Amino acid sequence: MLSTDVSSAQERYSIGKAVSSDASQTPLILLSDGKAHIEAAIAPSKGGELSGLKIRHSGQWIETLYLARDYSPRKSWTGKAPFLFPATGRNFPPDLEARRKAGETFNDGAYLLNGKRYPMPIHGFVRDLPWKVTKTQSLAEGAVAKLTLSDTPATRKWYPFGFVIDVDYTLADGALSIAYRIQADKENRSPMPFSVGNHITFVCPLIPGSDPEEMELVTPSKTELLKTSYGLPTGQSRPRSHAEGITLGRFERLKAVSLTGYAAKPSILLRDPQGLAIRMSHTASQTPQQPVILYNIWGDAKGGFFSPEPWVGLQNSLVLGKGLVRLKPGRDFTWTIRIEFEHKTGT
Repeated sequence: MLSTDVSSAQERYSIGKAVSSDASQTPLILLSDGKAHIEAAIAPSKGGELSGLKIRHSGQWIETLYLARDYSPRKSWTGKAPFLFPATGRNFPPDLEARRKAGETFNDGAYLLNGKRYPMPIHGFVRDLPWKVTKTQSLAEGAVAKLTLSDTPATRKWYPFGFVIDVDYTLADGALSIAYRIQADKENRSPMPFSVGNHITFVCPLIPGSDPEEMELVTPSKTELLKTSYGLPTGQSRPRSHAEGITLGRFERLKAVSLTGYAAKPSILLRDPQGLAIRMSHTASQTPQQPVILYNIWGDAKGGFFSPEPWVGLQNSLVLGKGLVRLKPGRDFTWTIRIEFEHKTGT
């Protein structure tokens, strides 16, 4: 049941409704923080994803998500912030290159479980499913939207486990929190393996008129996990840190850079030269042993987008058996992403 509480007494936070900017008129939930001047849009029918994230900076409203509130059909990257489960990246056999040379075609991924082959689309399947809104609420402490997704006979053709995923979007004190809770059905016969991620994609530049290649990324990783040209882990790594920052013009273009080895909470800072910055961090109730990617960074700053994707996972994880959370029947896993804004000039 959908319940809504919008009190006129709660002047700072509010809940609203809108539709996407394209012809589909996709319904959106709006969370607003009137004091911090932030508005988040959520699209329940489109994978329950964050569909827009606006901030008022120097007197202007800035949309920070790439292709925000736009669900026009397109062959290229669709942007926004899809949730990735139960796979991050592709899942293909270890002898992929040899099999491709022999003429095999791999349009979709797959993996083996208990001797049975299951298909698995890149980044999993939940990003393409409609989620149910269970609650929206505006209180003195913040604006909240709660959504949920459960397994179905259709999902079990990809992934033979019972599960429930809840997500709470909370806009409070000038920050957006996206809190996922994954529950493994107590009737599952074995631990439920999965990787999780969010393919959040920001516009470049953040502020119109800035040089996108002069935007700066700061992230205190220690290690990069290396991959083949097809994007599968090689098992090798090398030292890599951007704790001192790197401009996006010097960062790899359209090549995923898989970072790990954070001493504290995994975090990134994306800074526009005109003074607006986005800080994102994430925390999980459990993290697999290495190799595990904590940010999979990909994008094309000059092309207008940049994706510092928070992950708890690994490409090809369901095939390799690595980079996986293994959730026992009846247990749950929590993962929270926090997004904050920083201003060098007044709003």
